[in-house]
Amino acid sequence: MIRLGGTRLVTIGLLAVALVGLWQALRLESWGFDGPGPGFFPQLMAGICVVLALVVLAFPGRAGETEGGDTQETERSPETNRTFAIYAVTLGVLAAGAMYAGFTVTTVAVTVLIMRFAERRSWLASIGYGVACAAVGLVCFGWLLRVDLPEGPIERQFYMLVR
Repeated sequence: MIRLGGTRLVTIGLLAVALVGLWQALRLESWGFDGPGPGFFPQLMAGICVVLALVVLAFPGRAGETEGGDTQETERSPETNRTFAIYAVTLGVLAAGAMYAGFTVTTVAVTVLIMRFAERRSWLASIGYGVACAAVGLVCFGWLLRVDLPEGPIERQFYMLVR
């Protein structure tokens, strides 16, 4: 019999939300004669969420595994609180950056904040990964799929070169 611990209960809730999202996204047109339709990205994201929820449901891991092996789910270390605070601040940077700085600068800033300060990776790895994420996003979504990304000076220059 499957034991319904906290991880599985939350995962069942997230799976239900992902399935409703997928059901609604499937009502939208996924592809048109000129490329991806309005339902393409929501269908893709909802599908990924469903698959990930099923994986976590099947293999939930052990309680406290990311807390250094401590199995107390209710106690949070100061390090966990600091990491959570960094992720929360990063959401604010994401929102403000999307409005004012454009996709590329925002992607690099958010990636560096998370990798360097929350995940404690090196500056070189953080900046390198941020630039790679921004480049892949700009080329794949902005240029190839023609998704309207938040524009700043970098995006405008890039689009002038490729469009």
